[in-house]
Amino acid sequence: LLGQSDVSNGWQRVASVKEIPEGEPKDFTVNFPLDQSYGSQKVEKRSGVGTGEKFTIKNAIYLSWKTEVKPDGSLGKVMKPEFLKNKSKGFSKAQRKELEKNINVMSNSCAHLGCPVRWLVREGEGLFLCPCHGGLYNINGAYVGGPPPRGLYRYTYEVRSNGDVYAKHEFDVGGKNGYARPYVV
Repeated sequence: LLGQSDVSNGWQRVASVKEIPEGEPKDFTVNFPLDQSYGSQKVEKRSGVGTGEKFTIKNAIYLSWKTEVKPDGSLGKVMKPEFLKNKSKGFSKAQRKELEKNINVMSNSCAHLGCPVRWLVREGEGLFLCPCHGGLYNINGAYVGGPPPRGLYRYTYEVRSNGDVYAKHEFDVGGKNGYARPYVV
């Protein structure tokens, strides 16, 4: 059906905020449940779904702390909240809001044709690089160069009180919030 997806829009755990390193992104694999609208019981049984397994779609999600990007492209201050040094769970609503404000939750698919981007560090500086056509993005997922028409797609996400980041299979596809342009914190 037009505008609809068979991928569940429920929340899936990505990682704990304690697993997000400073100064570079880290990729996590998330299995989003898939409900086949046009599938048949016979096919599902042969594929193993009839034995209690579910169809899933694997997505690689990059998490990073928002980082200041200077006009010359070098990285500055990392926006990791100070309270994380002494705390790993039991976050208040205000602390969760601060965490959410400072985390990038990005798709690994290039905004050009969907090839999987990789984090590349050279001479002390890092960029996401699309190996297919040379698209470049900074640590915040903002467009830097090449053929992509915008920055990396961002997942809908939330941080729970235990410090876990959860994402939905929903994206910022319109480039709203300025992510299609270079993102400077």
